[in-house]
Amino acid sequence: MHLGRRFFLQSAAALLLAQAFWQGGSQAIAAPLPTVRALLIGINHYPHLGMVPPLAGCLTDVELVKMLLMERFGLDRDRLTILTEAAATLPRVKEELAELQGLGDPILVYFSGYGTLWQQQPTLLLANADSSGADSLALAELLNLKSLQVWLDTRFTSAPPHASHLRWRYAPLAATVSPQAHSEAKNLTAVNDLGAEVTLNGMTVGLFTATLSHYLAALAGDRPLDHSVMHTADDLRTYLGSEVRVAMGSLPSMGGNSLDAVVQGSHDRTLNLWCGGFSPWLLAHLSPRSRLLSTDTSVIVELSSINGFMAQGTAAAPLQSGDRLYEKLRRLPRNLSLKVGLDPHLEKIERVDVVNALANQGDVTVVNSPDDLPDVIITKTSEAGSYGLQWPAGSLLQESCTTTNEAAKAGMRRLNPWFATLLAHKWLALTVNTTSSHLGISTTLEQLTPQPKLLSRQYTTRSPHPLPEVLRTKLPPVNLAAPLTLTKGDTCRWSIYNYGDESLNVLAVAWDSRQGLLLLPLQPQSWHLELAAGLSVPLYTWSLNHPSQWLQVFIISSRRPFSHVNQHSSPPTNAQPLPVAGENGLAVTQGLLSDLSTEPEGNDLSLDVAQWCSQCYTLRVV
Repeated sequence: MHLGRRFFLQSAAALLLAQAFWQGGSQAIAAPLPTVRALLIGINHYPHLGMVPPLAGCLTDVELVKMLLMERFGLDRDRLTILTEAAATLPRVKEELAELQGLGDPILVYFSGYGTLWQQQPTLLLANADSSGADSLALAELLNLKSLQVWLDTRFTSAPPHASHLRWRYAPLAATVSPQAHSEAKNLTAVNDLGAEVTLNGMTVGLFTATLSHYLAALAGDRPLDHSVMHTADDLRTYLGSEVRVAMGSLPSMGGNSLDAVVQGSHDRTLNLWCGGFSPWLLAHLSPRSRLLSTDTSVIVELSSINGFMAQGTAAAPLQSGDRLYEKLRRLPRNLSLKVGLDPHLEKIERVDVVNALANQGDVTVVNSPDDLPDVIITKTSEAGSYGLQWPAGSLLQESCTTTNEAAKAGMRRLNPWFATLLAHKWLALTVNTTSSHLGISTTLEQLTPQPKLLSRQYTTRSPHPLPEVLRTKLPPVNLAAPLTLTKGDTCRWSIYNYGDESLNVLAVAWDSRQGLLLLPLQPQSWHLELAAGLSVPLYTWSLNHPSQWLQVFIISSRRPFSHVNQHSSPPTNAQPLPVAGENGLAVTQGLLSDLSTEPEGNDLSLDVAQWCSQCYTLRVV
């Protein structure tokens, strides 16, 4: 049963990235990635740790990182050393590290497995680890090595108290206390941990590794590594409701051309594909008959099946192993539902009553399998006896609870508008395509008061039109340390620049964990505007009058008009955001999807990346 208090994950972060990339003595060396040597470590089974179950996604993580380094960044296979399961012992890891250090090249160490807090030090548990702390590697010892970058998908602190729907990569070796503040090693650029794995689309994977791999593979342009980490943290905030903190120093340049998929094998025109450039959250919902394009755009590949990060497809003309592919047509099922989990602390009779109360809710699916990650979890507050909703990572949607006791049927009836609003939010998140859109769109978020400040900028990297130089030379700092946070009473403004060659229609929709879905009026008496080619304009100015656990603003540009959105909403009467809660908000969102779809009818929505761009800003208001 939930504690019913304001709950945020204060020490959850998605990855630990530590580096002196590449630091030799007192001078930093900018090394292109193909000169790197990598040690990849993944451990699912710990035969001497009886207090924790085996993990399931660590070998998948290693395979993802291996494919990323080879296919996206051009590392030769002989520059990769891979240690998995029983081979990944402390002596063997130290032996490999010593050998790699002796070669003189920069080193990337990737680890996926259990972590712990041993003698108050963040520690990696290797294959023969046991409760005595044997076969473990203190993170500080690893970070003392020179010319090293470390990527970790593990966890050093116990799991949040209400997050049992995620599998956590933390093993408690002994009674420990919370880590004390400590001086950071000079090559430590991020600390805190998420270390959770889930099953998505039939494959168990570390959430951070899967999401980071997507952005590193698919993003091009300036600073792809730090932008990838920033977008990854925002995705995890979106889908898990966790307060992800990634504190990082300067990051290296990582070049090369982006990709969404790579041909792994072919027979005639039937292809096996690695789809590591796709978001794992999107792959879990992508329909067959989605389409990809070859690098020269001459060959279309239509997907026939998707399993994890692997897919099969049929090409219109022969392709070879190693050929890169890029998203062309995104097909999404119209019958998308909100997946709802049940808090294991609910009484058995309460669980039965909740399931019965939701039996006729067509767009809500109750999931019970540990292999099915819910979008949201039904819980009950211990103080008031009110039903409410929490994110998978355990934080409570504060506004979903009341202060009075209620029966399950009454609680589900009260939560119905929330279910519709959360489904609308799920739909909006699936439209985001910053990495694949062909439109020439740049959006900027600025703080106007109390202190003018450039906060964030997003732009597409696959537009045939080059990014204007002014956008390259005036870049805001990348937000890595914490979610973008503003204070109640602050005023901020979004601006947009259409650097393409034709007019676009622009719509802005916000999702607020306090108020639900909001339409933002972009001009008097209209929710959207037409933006001429080559024009840069202020889009929306917002005085933030309410605190918000999570606030997301989706800026959607399209070559197609927003006619269905107009049908489901009355024109604005003032400049304030308009709440469109419950079924009304869901109808507006589904209308938006119909407007973006090149096939308004049928079982699937068909979204062409040449026709739309959806960008998302995630922030908090305190």
